[in-house]
Amino acid sequence: MFSQNSKYTRSFLFLLTAALVLSGCYKEKKKFLQEGGNYVLALRTQGSGNSTTDYLLTANSISTGYQTISSTGNGIEQLAWCYFGTTGNTVMSFSYGTNNVGIGYSLAEGGRLYEKGRISFERMDCFGKGDDSTLIAIGAPWGGGSYDCQIQLIDTRNIRIKKKKLTPLYMRDPSDVLNKWPTSIVVNDNKMYVSFYPLDGVSWSTDLTDTAYVAIYSYPGLDSIAIIKDTRTGPIGYYGNQVNMIKTENGDIYTFSPSSLSSGYTQATKKSGILRINSGQTAFDPSWFFDVETASNGAKLLSATYAGSGLLVARMQKAGTDTAVGWGTFDVENPICQVAIIDLNNKTVKIVTDIPDHGGQYGSQGLLEDGKVYVSVTSTIAGESRIYAVDPLTATASKAAKIEGLEVPAIYKLTN
Repeated sequence: MFSQNSKYTRSFLFLLTAALVLSGCYKEKKKFLQEGGNYVLALRTQGSGNSTTDYLLTANSISTGYQTISSTGNGIEQLAWCYFGTTGNTVMSFSYGTNNVGIGYSLAEGGRLYEKGRISFERMDCFGKGDDSTLIAIGAPWGGGSYDCQIQLIDTRNIRIKKKKLTPLYMRDPSDVLNKWPTSIVVNDNKMYVSFYPLDGVSWSTDLTDTAYVAIYSYPGLDSIAIIKDTRTGPIGYYGNQVNMIKTENGDIYTFSPSSLSSGYTQATKKSGILRINSGQTAFDPSWFFDVETASNGAKLLSATYAGSGLLVARMQKAGTDTAVGWGTFDVENPICQVAIIDLNNKTVKIVTDIPDHGGQYGSQGLLEDGKVYVSVTSTIAGESRIYAVDPLTATASKAAKIEGLEVPAIYKLTN
């Protein structure tokens, strides 16, 4: 089922323009009969050569191993290669093509998707929930020449951009020529926290990897409040991944620094680790740090879904695999990833051995439901793509729905 010419194995330079190259010209959107159901999944399938096709589809259930997630006779083909986001009962797809288009979907009676509206945008590269009717999207500078990011607030009830702010996330000094790529967004206590990392906008070289950065703005006002830094670990997050910060029940924010050459960094000078920002504060907690790389005997934290009670269901890069600069953690055919449970309270890491070693993905988003976290796994070792249901309390997992395609970049559950 796996193509040797998957889009994920292209060269570094080709990846940097993938959002345009992969999508090509827009195709007429195909609508199929939908199965119906409250689960909304993004499905990415392999086409000929390096091409892929994205779908949004619904399902009644995803929890059992005999179910199949398939676009055959089901779902809505998207306009091009997509990022996905959600808030309230709206799912947004952001297609990158000749003209970039965002489409909002909700569920009608019978659990079928319907299109609510569309927006056009220049760039949207990082997404986060503002509130139940607002999705935050930040467009990053691309290719050098500009250092401003476009912060956009999307009204997901009426599918419109209701506010924009053009601003650099951070400038070290007036002579600073590095772009600042946003990696994750969390809102808490009327503040918006944006993690980012500095890079050269043309070469994508990352020469500053000894500090973690977060820009803080008022929300929804978008006024700049502070830039906070910490040198106990490297930059937070990486290109193409949306879950690099999480918020716990009490409002504390935890940040994930991968320090991974396989995630696009051209050097790694600090250990992969987790920092904490206490609820409502505008500084990192100096008394708390988790050196994940040491605790896991060399693995690196890529992303995670918060499962409650201080537990993360994390995607980790295996120890000993970070040997070359590139984009190996984006490659579904490159089995260098594992799923692990990270206990923030006890500072422990435990590998979920029920899940095979597998490849990485763009912006993979898990779903927390009834104490289980559902994650998409594509494993050449197992010879399949599948959703797994992970129990964070026992660090075990069971097979859930099989995926007919490359991966499921997003899993949501909506109500009618």
